[in-house]
Amino acid sequence: MPAKYKPGEYAAKLRIKRGDEVEIISGKDKGKRGRVLHAYPQVNKVLVEGLNIIVKHQKPRQSGKTGRSGVQQLQEGGRIEKPAPLFVPKVMIVCPHCNRPTRVGYSYQEGEGKPAQRKRRNCKHPECGQTLD
Repeated sequence: MPAKYKPGEYAAKLRIKRGDEVEIISGKDKGKRGRVLHAYPQVNKVLVEGLNIIVKHQKPRQSGKTGRSGVQQLQEGGRIEKPAPLFVPKVMIVCPHCNRPTRVGYSYQEGEGKPAQRKRRNCKHPECGQTLD
């Protein structure tokens, strides 16, 4: 995906990572859950498995790659359904412990015998508060 920020500016830090389960909180798929396949921090979007499906109309064409027999392969045409990226504020991460959509908080955990701290993501629900990582 193309970057939509000016050179010298930094992309926003995403609190959602690949593999997280998220719930969509607005739009046509509101209330549905899925796993994050890819995160795009430059444009503040995530790709969720099986959600935000778009239909792309594509003409059949030759791919330019040759197969085993030396003949160019034909790429099929028609209506192709595929997931499209979602804007990050439209999704909320689902806590694996309390199974509810939640905001993400951070805490620092001391390493065993190490002075360096490790940053962890936490569930913001007062009853839960477990780590998401």
